[in-house]
Amino acid sequence: MIDERQVELFDEAVLKVLEANNTQFGLGTEAIGTLVRQFGFKPGAAELVETLEYLQGKRLVREAPKVLAKALRNWKITDAGREYLDLHNA
Repeated sequence: MIDERQVELFDEAVLKVLEANNTQFGLGTEAIGTLVRQFGFKPGAAELVETLEYLQGKRLVREAPKVLAKALRNWKITDAGREYLDLHNA
């Protein structure tokens, strides 16, 4: 069973990855999953999408608008996500 602190650390890892890779087009789910490994996490695709949708509900991330390949989801950190990292010294 994953404890609450592990969930919080995973959320922060996702936000840090998005903050460090803040491109116009955002990052795809697969790229985010690869990059959070540097923080010691190896999420499955479903777990990562669930986390991103949770963070989206909290307005900490958003889906990047897309013109091509609309089936692939890309994500960006929001200003609220940056503020969350600042407040939590993450």
